[in-house]
Amino acid sequence: MYDMSKFLFVCAISGMLISGMILPVWATTDLTAYLPISGNAITPSFKFTKVIFIDYKNGGKLESALNGKNMTISFTTDSSNNTSTANFMQILDNAIRDQKSSATITNLKVNYIVQINGGSDEASITYLIQLTPTITGYVMYQGTNTVKASVGGGGTPFILDASWAGFDINQDVTLSTPTYGNLEINYPISLIQKELPVVYGAIKGSNAEKLLEENLLDASPLFKQQPLSSWDHLFDPSYIVSGETAYQYKGTKIAVTTFSSGVSTIQAGVMNAKQEDADFTSDALYHLRTIEQPASGTFDVEGQAQAYDVGGAPAFTTTPVAASNVSNTTAGGISGMVMYGMAAFGGAIAVFVFIWSNKKMKSDKNRKPDAPWGPIQYEQRQQWADKFDESVKSNTSAVMAKEEKEEKDWLCFKCGYYTLTSQDHCSNCGAARPT
Repeated sequence: MYDMSKFLFVCAISGMLISGMILPVWATTDLTAYLPISGNAITPSFKFTKVIFIDYKNGGKLESALNGKNMTISFTTDSSNNTSTANFMQILDNAIRDQKSSATITNLKVNYIVQINGGSDEASITYLIQLTPTITGYVMYQGTNTVKASVGGGGTPFILDASWAGFDINQDVTLSTPTYGNLEINYPISLIQKELPVVYGAIKGSNAEKLLEENLLDASPLFKQQPLSSWDHLFDPSYIVSGETAYQYKGTKIAVTTFSSGVSTIQAGVMNAKQEDADFTSDALYHLRTIEQPASGTFDVEGQAQAYDVGGAPAFTTTPVAASNVSNTTAGGISGMVMYGMAAFGGAIAVFVFIWSNKKMKSDKNRKPDAPWGPIQYEQRQQWADKFDESVKSNTSAVMAKEEKEEKDWLCFKCGYYTLTSQDHCSNCGAARPT
């Protein structure tokens, strides 16, 4: 017979899993940014990642060049003390202006890491570039009631620019380094050409080379895969910003709205990784594979913020505290009252399942033996100490029974031997049982 309690339990759990389904990814483009309404300079973090696999199972010169090779190329540079990095900062500044951004970059830090790991059949090359620009001028419209150390209410909304986060750099970016000399960082093929000439010679002119000519410094997928208006967002009226002296908060509780993108949800849909493959032949048949995960981004915007559009460019409109005509929202724009209602509904289902299951157990206990599905037998649950006591009682009863049995046997006064009551003469000496 179908168990309704199991059905309801599965439905409840499945509903919670579906509504909160989140699949973590290793993002190809990852952004983390905090936007205060004060207009102080911000330092968002951009991370660009690409993983390349080269298969040489058929042997050849690439196996000889890459098998067992472990190499890390890394450096850090700053536009304040490196002319080439300052030139790159200008390139980046021009790129965000192409996105109709009002922001300006005043400084740029670059952290570059490439890891090359060769195995017996395959080698992997992992690129990681982190850009930390210092950005000003992102406040497009100055609202009212701006406060630095605390949050005061009401007033005209602020408009904060977000279009600067969707830049795309389609040109060479060459940085001078003390260890590796001049190094082009935007195209994966450049590093292979410089540091792995044997691999470059095998790839050159093939379809695999085209896959390695795609630029790394591309943040445009942040808004292309999901417009800012569709990002999940959550309003927190007591967010704590600690240690951010540049923002003049110093651990103050403030109101913040968090916008996030890059995970598979019901609203955003499934965000799959992008994999591209190419076979190429030199002295042997090889295979190259690239993997790119969906872009991910997080904006923490001071105040109660909403996604906004300024001439087709993404932005935020925000008030220092919760506006009276804007409802508090959670992930996906679902109101807090709806979330509480969903939680209450889930609790009601759990209570119903408990009551229904309890009644079902009681009815099963009283079920007739001739029922089609047969009687149910219950075993009393015991603690280990109870079982130990029962074991001792059982052994004691056996000993007592034995002693009781021995007491029923008769004692021969001649030799002192006990004989069964069924015998009239001692089984040891043959003497007659005394009367």
